[in-house]
Amino acid sequence: MVDRYRSVAEYLTAQPAERLPVIQALRQLVLEANPAAEEHIKWNSPSFVLAGIDQATISAQGKNGVRLVLHRGATTAENPDAASTFTGDPNGLLTWHSDIRASLLVTDLADLERTRAAAVEVVRAWLAEGTDSP
Repeated sequence: MVDRYRSVAEYLTAQPAERLPVIQALRQLVLEANPAAEEHIKWNSPSFVLAGIDQATISAQGKNGVRLVLHRGATTAENPDAASTFTGDPNGLLTWHSDIRASLLVTDLADLERTRAAAVEVVRAWLAEGTDSP
């Protein structure tokens, strides 16, 4: 059974040592992109809220690395067959899963450092677009 984390600190304490630096780096990246983002536990992972909507969540459960999932919360209708209208990823860093959900896969810190500046800009654009939503 998977533990249910009550806080970000509890979540971080339970993470494997090899993934923790990437998780921490992604947390810092989101806060650099928008310092107003509030972090809490949602979907049993660190999630960042702006304008009352969860818009970014760290997913460390996969085998191939840690993902920063960009989304529009739990209440926005999602169409997995539709293309996104988001234009803030000129370098194609994101993998799209639906019209309102994409992820940035990070395999290790070196991987993130190679694309960090561009990744910050993508996350900044995503969060800015999400706070403009009605």
